Amino acid sequence: MTSAQTSSKLYIALIVLIGLVGGYIMYSQWIQPAEIPVPPPAISTQDSPTTLKNIKIDFKVLDDSVYKALITSGESPVNPGATGKKDIFAP
Repeated sequence: MTSAQTSSKLYIALIVLIGLVGGYIMYSQWIQPAEIPVPPPAISTQDSPTTLKNIKIDFKVLDDSVYKALITSGESPVNPGATGKKDIFAP
C-alpha cells in the first residue's frame, strides 16, 4: 500500500466524518421537540352535568314579530326524488 492510497482513504474517511458531524448538527437544529403552543384551558366546575338541570330557556324570541314574519319557501319537509344517473360513467 502506497502513501497516496493511504492519504486518499484518510481524506475520504475525513470527508465522511465531517459530513456525519455536519448532518447531525443540522438535524439537531431543525428538529424541535413537540410542544403545545397554547396551553389547554382549565377545567371548571361550571361545565359539569349537574349545572344542566338548572338551565332555563327563554322562548320569548319565538314570539317576536320578526321571527313570525319569516316565510317557508319550497317544500317542507323535503321529499327525496329520483336524482342522478344509475351509471355515473355512462354518457
